[in-house]
Amino acid sequence: MSVGKSPWVWVVDDDQDDQYLFELAFKRIIPPVQVKLLDDGEELLPALVQTTELPDLIILDLNMPRLNGLETLQQIRQQPDYQKIPIVVLTTSTRKEDKEKAVQLGANGFLTKPPSLDAILALFRQLILEWRL
Repeated sequence: MSVGKSPWVWVVDDDQDDQYLFELAFKRIIPPVQVKLLDDGEELLPALVQTTELPDLIILDLNMPRLNGLETLQQIRQQPDYQKIPIVVLTTSTRKEDKEKAVQLGANGFLTKPPSLDAILALFRQLILEWRL
């Protein structure tokens, strides 16, 4: 992220409630953040091609219709231009196999969705520190 620029976070999740909570959490922690909401990989991939500015962080759900998170992650990481975008999988899955596969495909992190806004805020504060947003 360049100096003076608002952080640019893309949230890819088919659950509208989760999209709303994640956007709210980011905006509470870093008010100048820009959040782009996408429903699944079928929206994310063309959006990456069309954007003039790549996101500073992608939050990616696993369980989505059409193109799920693992398929999306695999396609993103096959493109050299997108290799350095931090991608954190945020999902309801607690399966060890899902985490291993996501990391193998190039996820920078794998987190289980917290049950409350307070827990989401705490988690996102950690993400913001880790990715220097």
